[in-house]
Amino acid sequence: MKGVDTIVKNSLVKAGLCAVLAGIMLLTAAGCGGGRQTLNVYNWGDYIDPQVLKDFEKEYNIKVIYEEFDANEDMYVKVANNSGKYDVAIPSDYTIRRMANEGMLIPLDYSKLPNCRSIEDRFKGLAYDEDDRYSVPYMWGTVGILYNTAMVDEEVDSWGILWDAKYEKKIFMMNSMRDSIGITLKLLGYSLNTKVESEIMAARDALLEQKPLVPIV
Repeated sequence: MKGVDTIVKNSLVKAGLCAVLAGIMLLTAAGCGGGRQTLNVYNWGDYIDPQVLKDFEKEYNIKVIYEEFDANEDMYVKVANNSGKYDVAIPSDYTIRRMANEGMLIPLDYSKLPNCRSIEDRFKGLAYDEDDRYSVPYMWGTVGILYNTAMVDEEVDSWGILWDAKYEKKIFMMNSMRDSIGITLKLLGYSLNTKVESEIMAARDALLEQKPLVPIV
């Protein structure tokens, strides 16, 4: 939790099968001078300890160019505008389907991915990549609320606390359109996957009402 004044904060863990590895245009690492290969990786912030990257480079004599993003939408735009730059990216599930449909991914070569045999069956063949053609699971989690018990002494059992005016400017939301709309739809009693325009507009209006309570950071 960042800052001692944080009262209520949306969890940093993504909803559902949150992150998957996807081959971006090129499966193999691009060569560079001196015979040392380079691997270009695009991942969420704070997912991999920098020391892990250093250890990996040393063990396999490879250079890792590692970039981070904060939202799937930002990642999508950058990859779309830099075709062939990245070897591996770690977007969320729904973005995999979009990228595959638009020809931004190539099929994985499972002969080079022996550890995939250890993946549990419940994480295979999911809706966004039914044949596991373009991706393998990397992390799984859920979305929740984190709060400072020294500053919040009431029972926290509803998304509604994120709209409580007494915590004005001490409520932090993830920079994720999908998660923000999702929790608001649940707060309003609607399905996370609703396609009803009036329900989506109601979620939008609720988020606009919440906006003055959330500090600009």
